[in-house]
Amino acid sequence: MNNYVSRLLVIMTLLALALAMSACGFEESCDNTQAQMVTISSSNGDFRIDAYEASRSNATAQTTGTGVTLACNYRGAIPWGNVSYADAKNACLDAGKRLCTETEWMAACGAANAYPYGDTYQKDTCNMSGVAATTGAKSSCKSAKGVYDMSGNLHEWVEGGKLMGGSYFSSNGDELSCSSVKSVPDPLSFVPSEDIGFRCCQDVSTL
Repeated sequence: MNNYVSRLLVIMTLLALALAMSACGFEESCDNTQAQMVTISSSNGDFRIDAYEASRSNATAQTTGTGVTLACNYRGAIPWGNVSYADAKNACLDAGKRLCTETEWMAACGAANAYPYGDTYQKDTCNMSGVAATTGAKSSCKSAKGVYDMSGNLHEWVEGGKLMGGSYFSSNGDELSCSSVKSVPDPLSFVPSEDIGFRCCQDVSTL
């Protein structure tokens, strides 16, 4: 009986430790069945880009999630806003990816178009409601390459500390175009707002 109790205590201790590690993020992962990346061919070489703005691994359609560091690529989740440049870079690295470059981001948005959906600004095609929409909620806000929410919803960090694509607070078409770039003089000390997010890219050669 004593041996049985001892073994039971060991099992219970291990289970408790596993739960604690999971709660602390040690077993954090993205559900790959929901993930989607798009391969883009450009003059600088092929790369892959997340089809959706980054969200936390525990985000849902109702909440952004909290307490995790891994960037996931889900449809139908509240995107990860209020994120600093450094945290965005690290979240992509934790996912085995990296921040997109400005050139990559623009190529995925609309290499031949002013906006992801075409050359003419359409006020209601992308999210400018004043609050974040779930990723992919505006099905028409999609580039010809199949990448969502590159106009409106959240500003997106790119490598070098610039912000692309406007946000749900943007008030005119120029701010929401594929070529809209907001320079941040000192991105590492910049205090982000709720409408600032990101998405990740990946070199095809690393797959």
